[in-house]
Amino acid sequence: MKPKVLLFNSTADELLDVQDGLSDSIYELTNVTSDLSEISRAALTGAVDIVMAVTEKRFDQLFSCIQQINIQNPVPVIVFTYEDSRDVIQSAIRVGVSAYIVDGLHAKRVVSIIDTACFRFNEQQLVKNELEKAKNSLSERKLIDKAKGIVMQRSNISENDAYKAMRKMAMDKNIKMVELAKSVISASEILA
Repeated sequence: MKPKVLLFNSTADELLDVQDGLSDSIYELTNVTSDLSEISRAALTGAVDIVMAVTEKRFDQLFSCIQQINIQNPVPVIVFTYEDSRDVIQSAIRVGVSAYIVDGLHAKRVVSIIDTACFRFNEQQLVKNELEKAKNSLSERKLIDKAKGIVMQRSNISENDAYKAMRKMAMDKNIKMVELAKSVISASEILA
């Protein structure tokens, strides 16, 4: 199945350029709209895989919409414009625009621009996911260390023995160490 593309705020000429550019490509133009709420609805429900916006104004509204999409259901977003203001470009990057193209929309460049934006988007998602995993791992490690400290203090045992005892209990109960750590911390707070 071809990735579905939504085109925002197009003129008839731009629509023809996109249709020409996407013919014989792996992408399919499935929706054309000038309604920002339609972009949000389509992206958030998974009705489109890629958003292309052609605009010269309404940047604040468009960027607010893109930011909402990137928080709830990220998809690659490409903005075609003639606006080359550093502030607008910086705002576009900040809200998660995958490609910001100054010089408008040209049929022969559409596919390569979409490809580049999708590759960049996918790489950014990988980095975000890795960062989230690292944050979660660090948070879990802190909980386990806190619980280990509680076990050490209550049982008057070494750090290594506390860890072994916690690991054995987690294995016996068939739960993750972090879940056991949360239980130990909760029990400690009740008994305090």
